[in-house]
Amino acid sequence: MPLASENPVSSLASALPQNALVVILGVGIITMIVHYMSPLHLTIHLKAAIDHAWEAYIEAHEMGLVSANETETLHLLQLQVFSISEETLRNSLSRWAALHDFLRGRTFVLLRCICEVRTFEMHMKILKESHLRNESNLNPRAVFLRRRGVGAGGNHSRRLA
Repeated sequence: MPLASENPVSSLASALPQNALVVILGVGIITMIVHYMSPLHLTIHLKAAIDHAWEAYIEAHEMGLVSANETETLHLLQLQVFSISEETLRNSLSRWAALHDFLRGRTFVLLRCICEVRTFEMHMKILKESHLRNESNLNPRAVFLRRRGVGAGGNHSRRLA
């Protein structure tokens, strides 16, 4: 009586022709790429990025570092994100529209918008960090505690950086 193979994947791989294994692996890789680069998946990341940018904006605004220009920039970014998200979600209702959206290059529009939002978020964080660094009356320990929301004005919870 033959013994059951302990490793069924390797026995299956040895039984299949090498070309079939390459085709299966290639199809799997292409499927992963299409999934992660699909407009619907990138919309989720775009919404998360605008939420993080909003949090950084609020922190900078509480410290008095935000100008009217930066407020306008955030407003325009939010309008752009909401518009792109709405159109992507509408197109995701139909498989053909989603495929057409993907082939039309919506992925690159979403990636560009994610990059713009993250750039704005980094700008807000740089403003905050440079302000904390330039405060001459605080010792380094106090700056560390203020960044963590423990010091003055930190009565609400904040994420650890």
